[in-house]
Amino acid sequence: MPLITGVDHDHRTVGVVAIGTVTASDVRDHWLHRRREQSLRYPELADSRGAAIPSTADDIQQIAELLREMSREGPLGSIAIIVSSDANLDLMRGLEALVEGVCELKTFRDEESARAWLAAASAESSLK
Repeated sequence: MPLITGVDHDHRTVGVVAIGTVTASDVRDHWLHRRREQSLRYPELADSRGAAIPSTADDIQQIAELLREMSREGPLGSIAIIVSSDANLDLMRGLEALVEGVCELKTFRDEESARAWLAAASAESSLK
């Protein structure tokens, strides 16, 4: 399984580690798992530094549509994605643009920045 997901109900967080080749179908399975776990509102830290992430325009569009679909059930938690290259950063920035207004999603090259943003975004959304 290319996406290893841990749901922490006590802290209301989700952690994901991506390994190997990740497809849009894997991302769909991940979000269906989150739905079953009733964790759609939880913030997520996704570490994809060890993975080949979905890279076609069609893949990115499918993922954006999936997030739109999931958001119809209620607000989604903030999502911080850590990537290993500038090419992946650019690719995920395209996804950020497609889901603007659907959910808070931001891509980072380092874990410290991702965690800091996720903590701030989560604190802000809990005030709403």
